Amino acid sequence: MKRLPVALQLYSVREDCQKDFPGVLKAVKNMGYDGVELAGFNGLTVADLNAITKDLGLRIVSAHVDRAELMKDPLRSAEIYEALGCDYVAYPWSGLDELAGGERYPEFIESTKKIARALKIRGVGLLYHNHDHELKLYEGQTLLDNLLFDVGVENIALELDLCWCKVGGFEPAQFLRDHKGHVPLVHFKDYTGSKEENNFSFAPLGMGCQDIGELLVASANCGAEWIVVEQDEPSNGMTALECAAKSFIMLEELQK
Repeated sequence: MKRLPVALQLYSVREDCQKDFPGVLKAVKNMGYDGVELAGFNGLTVADLNAITKDLGLRIVSAHVDRAELMKDPLRSAEIYEALGCDYVAYPWSGLDELAGGERYPEFIESTKKIARALKIRGVGLLYHNHDHELKLYEGQTLLDNLLFDVGVENIALELDLCWCKVGGFEPAQFLRDHKGHVPLVHFKDYTGSKEENNFSFAPLGMGCQDIGELLVASANCGAEWIVVEQDEPSNGMTALECAAKSFIMLEELQK
């Protein structure tokens, strides 16, 4: 199996980034990561980020940016993320009122098409990053599938979060196979327990319930370009940076 490059979603280490963003980027590179996915600039400019990541040899493959922020000036936003070398920008979250059946859904569709067109001019793709609520059904299909159909797969693709996919009631490997060609980035996330039993906890890859090996194969076969590691909260007595390192080691072992 071809090795997929691995990035870290920097939300995973957000508190560290707020204290010393350049230091975190260096630490992430030293762990072995090929790239990062931004979750804010933490006071740095585009020029700062480009200089630091270029010096480290670290790709900024994508960024999570709220739809409202992108809509303020879609063309200017597109210029910023093109300048950072991002292949993609992803919506990090949407409420149910913005999704199929919600009162704000028509506006969501139109603004998303506008944002997608602006990004496309600059060679940047638009993605949607899911949580579990987007796996709810509306008129026989998931809210994610409604979104893909109504926005158009020519305008938006998925950054599938494997944890929330499973929590939402779907086997993530099968979901990847069912959406082949429409998931360029995959959020690898592990967990233990369940929300229903009130014992849910995030975990480094390989320390939870996910079959990471199967998910790597499914990601490669569905046409994924990058794996993006995310752990919303540290666990198992480790710091956020230690969790990120543990997850990377697990992926490297499986991708040898």
